[in-house]
Amino acid sequence: MHRVAGRNPGSIHPRTRTRRVERHPSDEDVLHRRVATHSANKRDCSACITTHSRTCDPQRIFHSSLTDNMRIDDLQGKNVCIVGFGKEGKAAKNALEKLCRITILDRNDGEEYLKNVHQFDVIVKSPGVPPCKELDAVQDKVTSGTALFLEEARHSPHTVIGVTGSKGKSTTTALIHHILETTGKHSILLGNIGIPALDHLQDLQNTKHTYFVMELSSYQLMNIGCSPHIAVITSFFPEHLDYHGSLENYTEAKKNIARFQREEDITFYADEPEETKKIAEISKGQKIEYGVCIPQRSQDATPLRGQHNLRNISGAIHVAQHLGIEDAAILHAIPTFKPLPHRLEDLGVHHGIRWINDSISTTPQSTIAAIDAFDGNISTLILGGQDRGLDFTELMKCIADSNIHTVICLPDSGHRIAKDIEKTGVHVVIVASLEEAMKKITGSSCLLSPASPSYNQFKNFEERGEAFRKYLLSPALSK
Repeated sequence: MHRVAGRNPGSIHPRTRTRRVERHPSDEDVLHRRVATHSANKRDCSACITTHSRTCDPQRIFHSSLTDNMRIDDLQGKNVCIVGFGKEGKAAKNALEKLCRITILDRNDGEEYLKNVHQFDVIVKSPGVPPCKELDAVQDKVTSGTALFLEEARHSPHTVIGVTGSKGKSTTTALIHHILETTGKHSILLGNIGIPALDHLQDLQNTKHTYFVMELSSYQLMNIGCSPHIAVITSFFPEHLDYHGSLENYTEAKKNIARFQREEDITFYADEPEETKKIAEISKGQKIEYGVCIPQRSQDATPLRGQHNLRNISGAIHVAQHLGIEDAAILHAIPTFKPLPHRLEDLGVHHGIRWINDSISTTPQSTIAAIDAFDGNISTLILGGQDRGLDFTELMKCIADSNIHTVICLPDSGHRIAKDIEKTGVHVVIVASLEEAMKKITGSSCLLSPASPSYNQFKNFEERGEAFRKYLLSPALSK
């Protein structure tokens, strides 16, 4: 397996230390000092291998025996079923159809579309298909496009960088890719960010060393038996519990990003919350914690807003340093990064109001981070969506301590917590739709950060964010 030689992200290169006494420290010197200081204050976790009890249903989380370490060639001549025919399912079909007999099963075929799933030799499950009794019954046959790609990559000379986290994984993944590309590395962006891994299966044949930078959701991590060479854990808090069935199942799925690593691999994890460390500890490789270690001038230059994004930047910096990229090159690349849409996206001033699109926010914690990114100086907050029964207590405290004067509550979760918001002394407006909400905006700024998923009224958070953009540009909308 190809490994890339690089310095410890927390070390100071001897040549840099010599120059430091000869001139005023530059941003890259400050970066080294901050990273080194942060690392020195933390316990070395490289030997912290703990045994975790698997209290959740192992059939839903761990890779099964028949498909363990399965590679593409193992499917030759097999009767293979692809379950779920969205992007991932179509990528699997394109990658496998010349090797084996393929049958497509999709929920659009009817409620009982899985009744004969037991008849197949191998089942390639798309991440959007939730656990169910039919798939649990044949779990020893289940694999996924992500699992197949990771196994192939492990047998290639290339490097996979996998990023997961309850929030921050998309931005961190894209930023790592941007730094690699900007500094002349051959990098391919894929995974949950919208590009199925199997679409890039042929790129594993590249003669030039390639970095595959993968965003990995908990859905994609469920059925893998091989972890990435480099893992990054950006954050952790309860999410997608309706899909996983319990917090334990969700946690165990996240652990798969590090569970199957080898001693020569490495995991970087954010210094908070403590659950990120617990996930990292399961790795057999090196474990490096990171906090916010970015020079002030570089913080001022970054297009990313908020403390949570500074931590995302730190994670990307650690990976880049591990790969041997010089600090000056890293710090030069960061300001040219273009933020992803629907993530504290500034849509400009229209009708006398500044509009901020944070449709990606599907949890109370992410909305708190969004409010903090503006130091609480938001006039109107649009809140609510699919109700997953999450606890909004801390968000209520954040709203009460902010300068928000109006909260517009969307169904369903917004309606549930409207009375609790009123107790904070903030003006509450209850509406039936986002379009209606747009007509109720007051003040100089509006933040769409719903703290809830979008599925009760939209296909996904992207569609919700695009609707927000469409409505604010409507001539009918006035202050």
